[in-house]
Amino acid sequence: MEEKWVNKFLDEKYQASFFSRLLAIFYDLITLAVVLIISGILMTWWMFHQSNAPDTSNLFYIREYIWEHEFHLFVINWIVLGIVAIVVQYIIPMFSKQTVGMKMVGLYLRDENANEISKSQYAKREMLKVFLFPTIFFSFKKGKRPLYDQYSKTFLLY
Repeated sequence: MEEKWVNKFLDEKYQASFFSRLLAIFYDLITLAVVLIISGILMTWWMFHQSNAPDTSNLFYIREYIWEHEFHLFVINWIVLGIVAIVVQYIIPMFSKQTVGMKMVGLYLRDENANEISKSQYAKREMLKVFLFPTIFFSFKKGKRPLYDQYSKTFLLY
C-alpha cells in the first residue's frame, strides 16, 4: 500500500518541468545579482574609506591609487564577494533545502521514498549540479530527470 502511495506521489505529472527549473534558476540568479550589487556597493564604500589616497574628491584617482598602492583592498573585496556568493547560493539554502527560486516557483525536493531529503543529500545534489549542469537539458520531456537528480536520488516536485 505504501509503495503505491510513493509511486503516485513521485508520478511524472508532479515532477518539475524544464521551464519551471529554468524559472527557478532565473530567480536564483536575480537574487544573487541583487545581493552581490548591494555587497559590492558596501565593499566599495569600505575600500574608499580604508584607502590612504591623498585626493579624496576624485573617485577615479582613488581607484587607481588603490590599484597601484593598496592592492590588498581589492583582494579583500574579491574574497568577501566570493564568500557572499557561496553563502547566498549554497549555505543558506542548505538549511531549508530550497533555493529562493525554488521557493518562488513552488518546487521542493524529495528522495526516492517521497521523504524530505537530508542536508547531506542536498549538498551532494548541489555539488553534482555544478559539474553536471548541462544535463538539465535532459529534462525537456516530462518525467526525464537531469543526471544530478538521478545520481543524488532526488526528485524535484511541484
